[in-house]
Amino acid sequence: AYGDASDAAGHTGGQMSGHMPSQPAPGGFMPRSISASLLGEGEQDEPPILEELGINFSHIVSKTRSVMWPRRAKLDQAVINDSDFAGPIIFCLTLGTLLLLKGKVHFGYIYGVFTIGWLGIWAVLNLMSPIGIDIYRTASIIGYCLLPIVLLAAASIPLDLTGAAGLVLVPTAVLWCANAAALFFVVALGMDDRRWLVAYPVVLFYTCFALITVF
Repeated sequence: AYGDASDAAGHTGGQMSGHMPSQPAPGGFMPRSISASLLGEGEQDEPPILEELGINFSHIVSKTRSVMWPRRAKLDQAVINDSDFAGPIIFCLTLGTLLLLKGKVHFGYIYGVFTIGWLGIWAVLNLMSPIGIDIYRTASIIGYCLLPIVLLAAASIPLDLTGAAGLVLVPTAVLWCANAAALFFVVALGMDDRRWLVAYPVVLFYTCFALITVF
């Protein structure tokens, strides 16, 4: 009888241990993985960390595609108004890294030119438009439109841009950047009749980066 009781108790304990649900830690805290926190797979009312940091991957992809192929009909107003810094930071670091592969340590020049040009373009746009634009959207737009210069830096590794190839690739990259940035600013500020005026300071801005890339 004693053996049967022990077997029954062991069997019952095994069933209970096998089906016992995981209990939360004291204080109601439930441990989660880092990926769950980043993607928002935890509490239903808790947004993902990337969203709290202002990083929206769908907007990054959409804005990058708009720079690669700038067309007025394909621009999304929500994407243009997004003050995303992830893309500009990635492009600036990539540009500096590509130049570093050529033996050029130009991270300081990139930071300095970007900051001065950013503040200058922001001031000019607010003088030109009664609507105005905040400084964060300005940085996001000119940072994303730096992508053709990044591609130019990648092309400068196998090619000599001080020769005939540079006469074609450098103006193409600068005009590509300027066209995309001017279109973004025109749509954001509603200045279709002053697109060429907007493009002028933008061309000067990206010309500085082209010179850094070539020389």
